[in-house]
Amino acid sequence: MRSFLVAFAAIALVALASAEQVSYRDYKVYKIDVASRDQLELLGHWREVDGVDFWDNAGRRIMIQPALQEKFEAFLNVNKIANELIIPDVEATIEAERRYDLQYRRTKGATSGRATVDFDHFWSTEEIYQYLDELAAEFPNLVKVETVGQTHEGRDIKSVTISTTNGQVSGTKPVIFIDAGVHAREWAAIMSTVYLIHELVEHSDLYANMLQKDWVIVPVGNPDGYEFSRTSNRMWRKNRFPVTILCSGADLNRNFNYMWAASSNACSDTYPGASPESELETQAIVGLMKRYAANLELYLAVHTYGDMILYPFGYAWPFIPVSNAAEHIAMGERARAAVLAVGGPDYVVGNSAEILYTANGASDDYALGEGGFKYGFTLELTGGGRQGFDLPAEELSRVASQTFEIFRSMAGDV
Repeated sequence: MRSFLVAFAAIALVALASAEQVSYRDYKVYKIDVASRDQLELLGHWREVDGVDFWDNAGRRIMIQPALQEKFEAFLNVNKIANELIIPDVEATIEAERRYDLQYRRTKGATSGRATVDFDHFWSTEEIYQYLDELAAEFPNLVKVETVGQTHEGRDIKSVTISTTNGQVSGTKPVIFIDAGVHAREWAAIMSTVYLIHELVEHSDLYANMLQKDWVIVPVGNPDGYEFSRTSNRMWRKNRFPVTILCSGADLNRNFNYMWAASSNACSDTYPGASPESELETQAIVGLMKRYAANLELYLAVHTYGDMILYPFGYAWPFIPVSNAAEHIAMGERARAAVLAVGGPDYVVGNSAEILYTANGASDDYALGEGGFKYGFTLELTGGGRQGFDLPAEELSRVASQTFEIFRSMAGDV
């Protein structure tokens, strides 16, 4: 396996230990079980309330700050909405995650002098990028890495192309396009995508069928946000563009130029940006799509969490399905079965607006409505044992390998 200089582990160790972290002490997470569309709509009124964070789009897991908990519980009781307290103190889970990572990096540095590439911890953007560069150097006939944009804070946005034609999109094979991590706190989505890259490249002899397609992958779609989530605010979702004096960040998955909708609430976690494609990260992803427009076949947006395989369109209710919805459902069901076959969770397959709620300017809607893809999905990966974004690192390898079966199944359908 690839290996990195221990300096990376030392630098990350110091940064994680010294950075001032936003505290989520006594924040609670409730598991919600709505029984009707009316209950779902009532619950939706809480989305824009400060101190309320819908951890998954369906509203099945909601984090509530201490000052609002009594009022929120009363709301649930009055409206007879079934609920369960599943995390009594969010900060405790974050602290456990932080302790694990610090201990992991100390152990790696002390025992080997080098930090070995594995999937027992969450990598930094710098670690991911060095790994991609090493792959490109070692496998030039299969891998090409390039910088396709830069963020507001000056970080590179990198893509990796995996193709048997010297790492170049051949022009004759269908293209599978994947992005991950556009929502900063969704670390497991990033690492599951890195695992896919690892398998396709380092074990390419096992996946000849998958390599009959060309792969274009953006593993860290929001580098600024990801690093901010790692060092300062574990639950940060948006990018880091300074929108106002008080509020930073746009939700990149509301910033695509298809059924985009304006908002004046710059502090909202779902603020869509000042205009469609206003954000540098969105521009980089869209530019890459346009480059390969003639061969685009399958688009996958990798997110966490929720155990869902969702197809467009999600901007309207009653929902407007894509014209080939039956094919999408069949592909999703086969992927669901593939995950179950290896002991994974039972994913729900369906339209995003039907299963969740409407959302404008989403990347999967753009991919099929404007981008020229034949198929497109949003994958909401499992939350694992903690049922949240902070997937325990000890569960990462299992989740990444199970997610790989989704990628393999869908690639086989293309």
